[in-house]
Amino acid sequence: MIKAIIFDIDGTLVDSVDYHAEAWVKTFQKYGYNFSFDRLSQQIGKGSEFIIGELLPKEEAEKLESDIAEYRKEYYQKNLLEKVRPFSQVKKLFETIKADSIKIVLASSARKETIEHYKKLLDIEDLIEGATSTDDVAKSKPEPDIFIAALEKLGNISTDEVIVIVDSPYDAIAAGKAALRTIGVLGGGFERETLTQAGCVAIYRDPADLLDNYPQFLNIDEIG
Repeated sequence: MIKAIIFDIDGTLVDSVDYHAEAWVKTFQKYGYNFSFDRLSQQIGKGSEFIIGELLPKEEAEKLESDIAEYRKEYYQKNLLEKVRPFSQVKKLFETIKADSIKIVLASSARKETIEHYKKLLDIEDLIEGATSTDDVAKSKPEPDIFIAALEKLGNISTDEVIVIVDSPYDAIAAGKAALRTIGVLGGGFERETLTQAGCVAIYRDPADLLDNYPQFLNIDEIG
């Protein structure tokens, strides 16, 4: 029986992936690197250290990682955060879940102030048990730290009583490392096959589709 759901935020609850990709494009350009928007959009979901480490030569990555990551965060918050809009029916989905006495935690490695912005934007502050932030993790996705931190906020609930809703393969891989089962949504722009190969046991379009198929998507023991 499912007792809790952990939701990723970016690309899952809010339509922000393109803005994150834009922030990365602008940031790399500042440091003299030109990567395409499409290439960077397929990186969203990873922690900055993994994106930088994959795209830059090792020596450059080690030297510039901290500065690049900080600039990217500042650029996103100052120029793009206010443009982000929620996906449809998020609050209604959360109200439906809470009415079934199922706990909800948000899992993100964003800054606390960004998480607070998203909670207000979605109007879900009174519907969740808590949310993770960058302060809760040593390593970002695809490492499992963020989902382990989210589990801790749920208290005495076992992993087989939890499902995770995500939009990227890196989320699914990270959740799998924490022994959590995942359901994918398509808001991050990744193909169904990519999400399935990363471990998602079912795929839905977006939060509205999850709501339309409630409570079927909770029957993870039957589909997974």
